[in-house]
Amino acid sequence: MTLREKILKTFVVTIREVNTHGGVKEFFRKYPVGGLYYSEGAVLTDEKGVEMGTAMSHEKMLECKAAAKDLIVCADGVTVAGQKVRFRPQKALGASRNLTDAYNLGKCIGMQCNDKGVDWILAPSIDMCFDHLMYLLGISDDPKTIGKVYRQVIKGIQDQGVCATAKHFPGLGTSFVNMHIGPGANVLPYDEWLKTYGYTYCEMMKENVAAIMTTHVTLKSYTDEKDNGFNPIATFSKKITTDLLKGELGFKGAVVTDALIMGGMATGDLIAETVQAFKAGADLLLWPPVEATEKIEELILSGEIPMSRLDEALERIEGMKAIKERAEKNGTIEKPNAGFVDEQTLKISKDGMCLLRNDVGLLPLDKNKIKNILIVDGTENGGGDSSVLLKEEFIRRGFNADLQRDIYDVPSRVCWQADIDKLQSKYDLVIFNLECAFVAEWSVPHMLIWASHLFDKKKKLIINYGSPYFASDYFPEDPTFIETNCNACRETVEMLVDGILGKSEFIGKSIFVRGNE
Repeated sequence: MTLREKILKTFVVTIREVNTHGGVKEFFRKYPVGGLYYSEGAVLTDEKGVEMGTAMSHEKMLECKAAAKDLIVCADGVTVAGQKVRFRPQKALGASRNLTDAYNLGKCIGMQCNDKGVDWILAPSIDMCFDHLMYLLGISDDPKTIGKVYRQVIKGIQDQGVCATAKHFPGLGTSFVNMHIGPGANVLPYDEWLKTYGYTYCEMMKENVAAIMTTHVTLKSYTDEKDNGFNPIATFSKKITTDLLKGELGFKGAVVTDALIMGGMATGDLIAETVQAFKAGADLLLWPPVEATEKIEELILSGEIPMSRLDEALERIEGMKAIKERAEKNGTIEKPNAGFVDEQTLKISKDGMCLLRNDVGLLPLDKNKIKNILIVDGTENGGGDSSVLLKEEFIRRGFNADLQRDIYDVPSRVCWQADIDKLQSKYDLVIFNLECAFVAEWSVPHMLIWASHLFDKKKKLIINYGSPYFASDYFPEDPTFIETNCNACRETVEMLVDGILGKSEFIGKSIFVRGNE
């Protein structure tokens, strides 16, 4: 390979980059990149129908693989043909701490990738729950739980011959800033960081995780280096990427950047950013402009970037192939099975459902005493899918169930004390159904939350599909609280109601471990 071709092996591009530079055949002839990002999301096209986003059709991905040489295809998540239950139930693992479930989730992910021809999954996220305003949720606040659970997830993925990625180094969860929008931070003192995030990444290395993704956050407790007066994010920091991750922690796999177009690292010069990430120690560059190739080549030829930096990157990328080779040798790869994926997704979800509080003995419900149920929709922006499914399931079980939301311009609102007094006498049970991934972004009328505290606690049930911080932040004194720790679909709502009626047991625990056990 020429020097230019070697550099391009570190680039992981989107279909937008391919089509911006002449289309599949022309692009891979001129830019023989090493990686392609694939997403099953909504495909964005221009006025001529050309795919120009980050998502791409499966047909186009296969066309790229056929046109390219030795192309690694990566994705954040895909489905297997025939799969009906379409969500990843990792949060449930933090509540069940079931290591067999964790392995099987990884196995499902591996099957999904193999079915679609994806070689490398940008998962799992091993971040932790520390800051209540954080936008990205972890499955636990306990590094030992994270270590045990995600080692098994990674093992399950890589036993299917698919490369796994632990992310987002040096760790999200201590600061509320969303690095898609601005540069984030890990604010822990370094000794605390070593015991938490440092520990979890070392555990993933013990499982020979193929890749670790750095992201656009600082770790000021480790390095006081400055760039134009600012602490550089891990993406641009040689001390964090090379000295800490590869050096002190001893990571031997491939380091991949987070997407090089996010607001958390955007300076307005995509070529300079790509070059700096490579200089810092990234072996794979996610979504770079291919024009950066020439600049990296120039700096290698001038000696500003040592040739050893590129050689190291190529060696680490080549090492990713060992994952599939080992799985093939061990005979662990199984044929993709949609039925298995659906079955395990629901089992993992069920195992993680948690009756967080039952202080007044409201559950299981006594059907002889409770006939009429009011479900108050506390879902984000009133989407209400879980609330609608819950209403339908209770009606199917023989209850009378109504659904309401606090909206000022309709007469049937849940808001003022007078309304609540009437509802108290009309209904035997009031369920507040919550669903929002991030507690700081919960978009519901504030009067609904206010009103929720005015209902009789002895006949009130809180069901939460969203952020685990709802229980302590908004409903600390409510005596009956269920954490579903999963997405809402007809099957999971049916399992939930089974638990409410005592037909099955809630076996999950709080995902917050430290100080509780």
